[in-house]
Amino acid sequence: MPSRSKDSATNRAPLTEAVIERAAGMLHAAGDPARLRILELLLSGEHQVSEIAELTEAEMSTTSQRLRVLLKEDLVARRRDGRDMYYRLMDAHVETLIHNVLEHADPDASIHT
Repeated sequence: MPSRSKDSATNRAPLTEAVIERAAGMLHAAGDPARLRILELLLSGEHQVSEIAELTEAEMSTTSQRLRVLLKEDLVARRRDGRDMYYRLMDAHVETLIHNVLEHADPDASIHT
């Protein structure tokens, strides 16, 4: 296994319990296969809720519940346009995280961001 640089591993203070718990919550939310599928879909950009439901072959209510979990953990952001709600990945950190975990799971796959 490749070693991490000494600078990143030894020259910083240990993370607080609150930070570790928040990170664990994010990974738990992203770790559900159905929610991870939504995050993977959002790598391509913003999507309307009904489109997410259709593309993931899930009911609207189920999709909305999954999105609420991702929203609570700051993995996605949303915006309203009239009656429509649109979701996107929260930021570049989330995009990189999802891209990297999917690439790590299947290094031969071509995952484009």
